[in-house]
Amino acid sequence: MALALCLQVLCSLCGWLSLYISFCHLNKHRSYEWSCRLVTFTHGVLSIGLSAYIGFIDGPWPFTHPGSPNTPLQVHVLCLTLGYFIFDLGCIWRFAWRKSIKKYHAWRSRRSEERQLKHNGHLKIH
Repeated sequence: MALALCLQVLCSLCGWLSLYISFCHLNKHRSYEWSCRLVTFTHGVLSIGLSAYIGFIDGPWPFTHPGSPNTPLQVHVLCLTLGYFIFDLGCIWRFAWRKSIKKYHAWRSRRSEERQLKHNGHLKIH
């Protein structure tokens, strides 16, 4: 059972990665981050549609049957979303984390330059 779930999550991750690569090839004039945002938008639309279908049509209704066992469709949507979250974690590492590190280093270098300035605005000579 656990192996099957891991395989579903891995297949979901491969699906999101292939969608990202497809968007990158189709939109070469755009940045890689833009393609990542397209995948995010696709996940949002897909997850809202599937969740609405599960909640309103397929059932069970979550307000009358809270804590009931998960249906196979709910498990598939969960694996699809978990694969996306792993993909998104990679995007965060690739785009946002590197930008924040650059901003941090720029802030530190600016602070060290400010420390070197005397009160009258001239650089200290060590």
